[in-house]
Amino acid sequence: MTLRRPAFSLLETLVVVAIMAAAVGFSVLYAQTDTVRTDLRTQAALFTSYIREMQTDAASGKGNTSAGIHLESDQYVLFHGASYNALDASNFVVVLPSVIQITNISLAGGGSDIIFTSPLGETSQSGSLDFSSFSIGQTVHITINPLGSVDYE
Repeated sequence: MTLRRPAFSLLETLVVVAIMAAAVGFSVLYAQTDTVRTDLRTQAALFTSYIREMQTDAASGKGNTSAGIHLESDQYVLFHGASYNALDASNFVVVLPSVIQITNISLAGGGSDIIFTSPLGETSQSGSLDFSSFSIGQTVHITINPLGSVDYE
């Protein structure tokens, strides 16, 4: 007579492995989503600080000229002067992570430049824009008023 020892069947083992694989998969997906969400908020905050810096540069008369930000879908460029010149060596380019884009640019007068004039740091290109991540379906809305004040939500 052979003694039968308690053991797991192949089906029970496969069910446990499938449950563990699903749990690991959801954990990885959540971690990636959380990382993109954090990147989105961080990039919006960084952009807001650059807007404030350009406004301060114009208001303080740094370089005796205006200062601004040129917007593109995958990057933005900080510049000094009355208008954006793509060939200016002093431009500072900020490239966004590939999962984040600038969308819904709606500035007074159209265009994609926000220019702060000296000596008050005001802008005639007030309006709004969004930092969006389509991979997680979230957007951060940024508003710039004519006095150069910026707010994001």
